Amino acid sequence: MVNTIVEIAGHFRWLDFILPTPEELGDIAAAYELHPTSVQDCLQPEHLPKFEKFDNALFLIARAYDEEAPDDADSVQELTRKIAIFWNHQFFITIHRQDQAYMGKVRDAWRSSASHPANSFHILHDLLKRILLSYEAPLLAANEHLDQFEEKIFVERTEAWMLQELYLLKRKATVFKKMIFLSKDILNALALESRQHRPLLQDLQETADRLFFLADQLLENTTTLLNLHISLSSHRTNEVMRILTLFSVFFMPLTFIVGIYGMNFHFMPELNHPFGYPAVIIVMLFIALAIYKWFRRKGWLG
Repeated sequence: MVNTIVEIAGHFRWLDFILPTPEELGDIAAAYELHPTSVQDCLQPEHLPKFEKFDNALFLIARAYDEEAPDDADSVQELTRKIAIFWNHQFFITIHRQDQAYMGKVRDAWRSSASHPANSFHILHDLLKRILLSYEAPLLAANEHLDQFEEKIFVERTEAWMLQELYLLKRKATVFKKMIFLSKDILNALALESRQHRPLLQDLQETADRLFFLADQLLENTTTLLNLHISLSSHRTNEVMRILTLFSVFFMPLTFIVGIYGMNFHFMPELNHPFGYPAVIIVMLFIALAIYKWFRRKGWLG
């Protein structure tokens, strides 16, 4: 499907292609003298953000957050959607597989307002701004989710599912940080290419820097919380082992005494003594009390 968003006869045109066929892509390349391999690559989902310069046009691939991504998505292809952009002073062409909400907002803004200058770079600015801002909502939601995990780790007993959720959150933060970082590289390349549009690029770079800081902070906090989760789990395991060790130390000498008197030898001096049994019990109690005081003095029971 092709939409003509802006058209000034003989001067400028913005065409938006949604899931075009290979034949339509070939027609686009021929009509606007675009590099055929770059046009054919537009719909391949694995490409990362990049910027290239051809003889008659500039080419850019960007990736925006997919608002319909499933909750368990953790890869670049699952969390983001690619859009390919060709432009020069006469045309602006966008090609993508699936329509997104941010794209509809940009189209509606340019269709409804006649005050917009028919300039490729102004359209590019609005589009890249929307693409960058698409990461803002998931980043803020992830940070809020992380705060809830932090409270649960300290207040409640942590479970295995929480470790899985934290790892998933870390994977998402890694994807967000990587996409924004690559977008920053594109903006730096555009700054060298289009010095006359420095104010617009500065606005985009400031937005990218802010979102990159959010993604970096999210990744760092998630990693810290993961390590804290593992440390707390190890601490609880050590506490359990400490208690079990204390019990084993208490009963070890008592078990030894019981084992000695459990041997069925006929000639044992204490067997026929009238106070043999209570004497052994008193000795065992004395040993248990001595161990208790020793542990208490060492501070191992507190």
